[in-house]
Amino acid sequence: MTGPSGRMVRRPAGQPPAVEDDWRSLLDDLPMEQRLKAIAVYELASDRAAGQPVETAAATLRAAATAEGLDDGHPWIRAAAARISAEQRP
Repeated sequence: MTGPSGRMVRRPAGQPPAVEDDWRSLLDDLPMEQRLKAIAVYELASDRAAGQPVETAAATLRAAATAEGLDDGHPWIRAAAARISAEQRP
C-alpha cells in the first residue's frame, strides 16, 4: 500500500488499513475533477497543519475544500484530517 506521499506504508499482516491511511478510497464516489481537487486540498492542508490536533487539521481541510467548491462535510475530510494530524514534519 502506498501512503499519501507515494511512499510504501507497511502494516502488520492481517490488519485492515486504518481509516486515516485509506482516506483516498473515500474519494471513489466523487467525479474525477473533485477527486483531483480533494488531493490538492489535502496536500495544501498537510503542509499547513501536519502534526496539529485533528480538529485543527479538519478545519484547515474544510476551509480549503470550501474555497475549491468541494463539499466540506464529505467523509474523506475527517479521515484525511486524522492522517494529517498523525504526520510529523521536520
